[in-house]
Amino acid sequence: MGAFLAIQVRIDPNIAEVGRFLLTWHGLFTAVGIATAVFVTAMFAKRRGILEDDIYSIALWAIPGGIIGARLLFVGEHLGDFRGNWLDIFSVNEGGISIYGGLIGGALVGWAYAWRRHLPMRVISDAAAFGLIAGQAIGRMGDFINGEHLAKATSLPWGFCYTHPNTLQTPICGPGAAGGAPVHPVAGAYEPLALLVLFWGLLYLWHNVVQRDGVIFWLYVIGYSVIRFGLSYLRLNEAVKGPLTVPQWTAIGTAALAVLVLLYIWKRMPLKSPRLEPSRPSRRPVSAGRSR
Repeated sequence: MGAFLAIQVRIDPNIAEVGRFLLTWHGLFTAVGIATAVFVTAMFAKRRGILEDDIYSIALWAIPGGIIGARLLFVGEHLGDFRGNWLDIFSVNEGGISIYGGLIGGALVGWAYAWRRHLPMRVISDAAAFGLIAGQAIGRMGDFINGEHLAKATSLPWGFCYTHPNTLQTPICGPGAAGGAPVHPVAGAYEPLALLVLFWGLLYLWHNVVQRDGVIFWLYVIGYSVIRFGLSYLRLNEAVKGPLTVPQWTAIGTAALAVLVLLYIWKRMPLKSPRLEPSRPSRRPVSAGRSR
């Protein structure tokens, strides 16, 4: 019955191939997700009086840092898969990135750049939390089409079956599922829906409860850690270290760090400042030839 009611995914993961360049849905949705994250961050930051140019400048540094971090953590988890094919490490457009690696790499580079420019990073980080959630949810659509994240078999009506010959895994009813059973839609449905709930929850807190800058970002870190930790129990392709998977250990570490930072903000940081004017007279004027 579960296989009969399962959602059939017949979409070709590959869009087009030009020479050695392969355009995939995973790469496309990753690009759209990044663009959405920057746009949403700029929109929320503007409400607090932050210049859009500052957000775009941070993004120019944070995005490469995030891509590198995402790929490095994935390769580190699956190092055995790349032995003898080291050039495949650079085939990011074909899939194989770690969301956690992207968040850590992008955050570190973004914070470093903002610190160097003396930008109000706690304010910007709160805005970035909403952008990151939106970008993650969109980016996961590429994982859904690829059939990239192996999940456990399910008899529920909303199980997924991958049947296209070009899917990343053997085209059976649910990649990696014994007996051809449909699998849980972990990346394609569960995580985006959980992110949507987190988005609206943080939005309510941002408007009505939180009184200190920086709190929303670290609440986002805790919220996503909880989501990622729970969903790991439904996935099959994660490296295991002891009783937990690598993403679960990472979730515990990032959540613990977030709690410590929140305690620091609560005890040491002042209440949220009033809305700022989107200008800083102390900065040098932008030349006419400079583009956004």
